[in-house]
Order: sequence, then C-alpha cells, then structure tokens
Amino acid sequence: MPDVIDNVKVGEYIKTLLKKNHMTQDDLAQKLNISKSAVSQNLRGKSTFDIQNMIRIAEIFNITLDDLLSLKTKHEEGVISEYQKVVNQGLVAFKSTKADNLRIDQPDMYGKVLVDYIIESKHLEMFNYLKDNNVSLVEEHYHRSLDIYLDVIVFMLEQDISGVFKYIEKYKQLNNTFLIHDELYKLKIWGLLNQVKFQDIVEKIFKENIKDNQVKSFFNKIQDPGYLSKTDMIDIIANYKLNNTLETYLNIIYKDSQFSYLVKEFVRYGYEEGIELLIDKAFKKPLVWIKKVSMEVQASILEVIKLENEKLILEFIDKKLYTDLTQVTLLAIKKNLNKVTSHVIKNYHMDLNFRKVGESCIDANNKVLLEDINQYFNQNDYDYFLSYVNEEDISMMIYLIKHGAKIDEKYYNLKTFKKMNLLIKYLLDEGDEK
Repeated sequence: MPDVIDNVKVGEYIKTLLKKNHMTQDDLAQKLNISKSAVSQNLRGKSTFDIQNMIRIAEIFNITLDDLLSLKTKHEEGVISEYQKVVNQGLVAFKSTKADNLRIDQPDMYGKVLVDYIIESKHLEMFNYLKDNNVSLVEEHYHRSLDIYLDVIVFMLEQDISGVFKYIEKYKQLNNTFLIHDELYKLKIWGLLNQVKFQDIVEKIFKENIKDNQVKSFFNKIQDPGYLSKTDMIDIIANYKLNNTLETYLNIIYKDSQFSYLVKEFVRYGYEEGIELLIDKAFKKPLVWIKKVSMEVQASILEVIKLENEKLILEFIDKKLYTDLTQVTLLAIKKNLNKVTSHVIKNYHMDLNFRKVGESCIDANNKVLLEDINQYFNQNDYDYFLSYVNEEDISMMIYLIKHGAKIDEKYYNLKTFKKMNLLIKYLLDEGDEK
C-alpha cells in the first residue's frame, strides 16, 4: 500500500466513477455541499477532498474508502489460490471442520491469508464466522501481519461490523502502540473512526491510554507506551481535522495545561474549527489573571493571529484570552486586520497603551487609524510621535505637525535636526514648484 495519496490518480478515478454513473461535477458538488470550483480543483489534483468528503464519495458510488484511496482494480491470477476457492464456496466450506481446527492463517503462494480474500470479496458472513469463533487470521510473526490487521480494522469500520476494538488491541499488542506509520492507512482508519457512531471506540482508546499511564505511574517505570501518546493524538486530530474525535479528546483527556500546545498545533495545520471547539470547551467562564498566565493565553492569541481569521481572533478577545491587548493590537495593525483593531478600540480602549498603538500606526503609515484614535492623544503624545517618526517619512511628519506636534527638547534625539532639515528642504522644493 502506498504511503501517500496520489491526488491526481484519485481525481481521475472519481471522474471515471462520475462518467460511469452519469453524474456531473455539479451533481457531486451538490451532494457534498461544496462549490463546483472546489470539486474541479480536487478532481484535477490541485487539492484534495477532506477525509469526510472522501467517505461520502465512497458511499455515493457504493465502494469502500479503501477502494477509492488505494485505486484497487480487479485482476485475474495465473493460478487461483486455494483460499480463493474457499471464499468462492462461501460459508459451506467451513461446515466440515470445527472452528477450533481451522488453519487459515498461513500465507498462500501470493503471500495472502484467507481473510485477505474475504475482505476483497466483501464476504460478511464468512468474516463474521471467523470473528465470532476467534479464529486466528494471521500468524503474529508474519511480515504482513500488521497490514492485515489494519485491513481488518478498515473493513470492519466500513461495513459497520461490531467488535473492531479486539483487532485494534491486537494491532497495538503487535506494534507496541496504535500509532500507524503508513499515511494512507492512518488517514482511512482515523477518517472512519471520526464518525459519530464510532466515538465509543475512540473513547475506549483514549480511556485505555489513561489506564495504561496510571499503571506506569504506579509502578514508576515504563512497561507499555499505551495506545497513543498525547502528542500523537493531537497530531492526528489536527492533521486530518477530526472534529468528532477532538470533542471526545476534550471530554476525556484535555487539561488546561495543554491549551497553548493545542492552539499551536492547530494553527500549524490550519485547523481553525478545532480552535473554535477548543475555546468553547475550555472557557465557560472568565479566567482569573494567574490562570491566564499559566495557560499561556497571550502566546496562544498571537499564534491565532497568524491565521488572519478575524472572527476567531475576536472570539479570543471577547473571552478576554490575553494578558497584553496592546501587543495583540499592534500585530493586528501590522497585518491590516481592520475589523480586529476597530473592535478593540471601540470596546476595550481602557486596556490599550495608545502611545504604542500610535507608534504602530506610524510604522504602518496608517493615517486613517491615527485619525480614528486621535481623541486618545495629547500634546505630549504628538510631540513624542514627531521624534519617533522615520526621518524619510515626510508625509507623516506633515500630518503630525498639522495635528499640533512640536519639537520638544524632552524628545530630542540625534535625528531631530536631520528631520527638520529634510522637512524644510521638502517645503522649499514644494514652494519652488508652485
């Protein structure tokens, strides 16, 4: 199985499915509730459908997610395997042998075991018989055993077969963790687990992890790394944008000490909806100052500003998730986030150092905002700004002088005379032109 998805090939495969089913890209867009341009981009391999839409596409065309992502095609083998013959017979093939005596975990000439053929044929009755009778599916030491158990997990999730946790546990025992290194397997399994109907399984994985960690803590030594580390959990949730899995994580695992790390990871993956879910969960009531400091809310809001999502930034501000609103405002000015700056000035001006805000406006040459906050400046501020402004910024110097700025010895610096000389030269040149 490939480690990554070939977006171009998947797009071509979906186009083939559309044609075969007499559907247009517009039809697919409507069924997925996304724009036609987004569908077009994804089908050309310029971007990719998210995992939930991949699952929906598989359902629309009555194929499995595995078929869709792996681009599986049927082919004839030169010699039909004995296992394939068993599958062709169906459940009747097991009638003459007790379940305890079935030996179907040895690979055939193609390196496959019986369950491989059962999954390919989607033979639910045979699969359930083996599962219900606890028949060994593959020898533990076989080099494909981990992949086979992953195929079993995918198959059971896709077909909504109960008892999948037994095979998750088996994979974890063989691999020493439930961390899946193959990207395609990981995408499929966690995309499927993210569905609401499977949150009981996700919850069990998380709770088993807590139980493992408690045992390790009690004995004061590491015997078992658990199903997943918290770092791996967050990486999976953020990478694939798993909203339902995140909600389960927040209910089972989350502690306030994790807040800043979660925000940083969600920003790294552009998982904006995850940040919204997080702050809705974590902040039901206002925080005291010491709690804000311990949760590093200031670092978190500065991270969120990188996304330039003004709605999300305003949610942080309105929940007072900051310790220095001036620093937040300066960064918002630098990034031209006008809705944020206007909202802050209108509603939280008491929390601002307006001299710092004025400096930022001067640096950004934002005279409009300077005019809006003019009421918060006094003569002393304007005199300071005249000493602060860059010597080359003649237009800003003129603006400040028109607002009453004067040269004050209190703010004298080495560039004061140079500024005045440049300003005089500019005015003389302007006069000569007239």
